[in-house]
Amino acid sequence: MKTRDKYSYLGNSKKKTFNAIGLMSGTSLDGVDIALIKTDGDKKIILNNFKTYQYSKPLITNMKKFINTRKGIKSTNYLLTKFHADSILSFLKDNNINYKEIDIIGFHGQTIYHSPNESWTWQLGDGKYLSTLVNIPVVSNFRYRDICLGGQGAPLVGIWHKTLLMNIQNINYPCVFINVGGVSNITYIDNINNTPFSFDIGVGNGPLDLVMQKFFNKSYDVNGKISFNGDINHKSINNILNDPWYKTPPPKSIDKNYLNHLVFNNISNLKPIDQAATLSKLISIQLKEALKFFDKDPKCLYISGGGAKNIAIMEGFFKDYNNIIASLDDNNWNADAMEAQAFAYLAVRSIKSLPYTYKIITGVNYPTSGGLLSLPNNH
Repeated sequence: MKTRDKYSYLGNSKKKTFNAIGLMSGTSLDGVDIALIKTDGDKKIILNNFKTYQYSKPLITNMKKFINTRKGIKSTNYLLTKFHADSILSFLKDNNINYKEIDIIGFHGQTIYHSPNESWTWQLGDGKYLSTLVNIPVVSNFRYRDICLGGQGAPLVGIWHKTLLMNIQNINYPCVFINVGGVSNITYIDNINNTPFSFDIGVGNGPLDLVMQKFFNKSYDVNGKISFNGDINHKSINNILNDPWYKTPPPKSIDKNYLNHLVFNNISNLKPIDQAATLSKLISIQLKEALKFFDKDPKCLYISGGGAKNIAIMEGFFKDYNNIIASLDDNNWNADAMEAQAFAYLAVRSIKSLPYTYKIITGVNYPTSGGLLSLPNNH
């Protein structure tokens, strides 16, 4: 097993562009997204194949047990990494790609705990082991250096959003990307020449998915149908939004466990269907409040993540912003692939020692690269 300095790896390569795979497993614990791009880690990008591989039930059970008890870290880490490796090999086979054609993999891992105020972030998954299993170099541990240098360690995809915009024409600025995943976050780009502004907004699909799974035997609220039939409890929403974290100005990021605790402390006394309705409304209100933070109103708006498909969340949002909401499909962007593509891109920036976090995004002391490069034994 070898873990080497990123400079030595790059020094042995004369490549200007890299075939990079990105892996993203979100806080919803449902599976891993795999995306392939070609990029120089700067302005050039070509978006290629994408696929999601659903976690097996035993793996989900194992991870939830570990999250709740903190027991069995070795077995959980092994199972998660092995699943990512098997998924990569299936992805390559499905797309008739030889592993030798892939230069680098960006492996985010499964976030278990994130507390920048404690200078601690924890993602399950072993980059060294993954590299050995698939015989391809892997960059992992993307957040740690940023946190060590005074940053929040997240969000990380703002620079990717900017690069996407650089590759299309006729964009009206300011432009905003909102991701409603397990946790919601936002990227605001007021000019293509400026550093993007990103921060976590707050609650995403995570708590709503937990309500669906616990009370309705569903993975998520399909099209918001269940939420539509419940009553919204505005007192609960106000209590959540008055939490000190929501009052803290950016840069900021948040741990899903903190949000889950905050949410269920305020809605657990409601009927399950009313919990769903209240959560959907909360998310919608958050998105609007986040946009009020900026001096200039956006002229284009892209929405991704599972919440973008939930009409109960989006209905009120569309009423106010329908005239500026742009379609990801118009640019041949896949909303589901965006975060996995981002980590493929960040992996290339990492091995080229290009920064991907900035003071305006995470609060880090200066523009910072990061990541740990692991090489298989034959490199």
